Amino acid sequence: MISAANVAPDFSQRRDLTASELRRLDDLCVVFEHEGRDSDMQPFYVFTVGGTLDGLPVGSVQGGCTVGGDTIVISGVDSVEAATEIAAVNLEDTVRALDAEAAAFLQSKAALERLNSVGFLEVINQAIKPDSDKSDQFVADMEAIRPLRGDGIILAAGGVVGPDEPKT
Repeated sequence: MISAANVAPDFSQRRDLTASELRRLDDLCVVFEHEGRDSDMQPFYVFTVGGTLDGLPVGSVQGGCTVGGDTIVISGVDSVEAATEIAAVNLEDTVRALDAEAAAFLQSKAALERLNSVGFLEVINQAIKPDSDKSDQFVADMEAIRPLRGDGIILAAGGVVGPDEPKT
């Protein structure tokens, strides 16, 4: 027999936010959803995300939204207040990390555009020069595009990384 205290909410029908939507949420908050016990009878707490997206509240009368289908689960604390604080801090850290990742991606794309503007052959010539002969801007741009490496991206150490070569 299953007791009502051991039944967790079903989050599969909740609104599911993308990382992009999470970054755009105003009045970001965590919504306490459930307290349960794990197999060792230790408490855990489940949270979803709430806030306002494009001027409209997200979630429903049921509670908050999942992000990528996931909820926030906090264990190792003995109160819902402590779990709420940890969940809120972790959610803020996640949003900051997403913002930093987006900014880094934009910087990488800008560096790639600068490199593309000088032409492929010039990039190859710069890449094969000794480090002491490379311009500071070229070195900075090469470092900035590392997250974008793939076919046709030149490494400052020299040479083109092909699709079957290791990208170190």
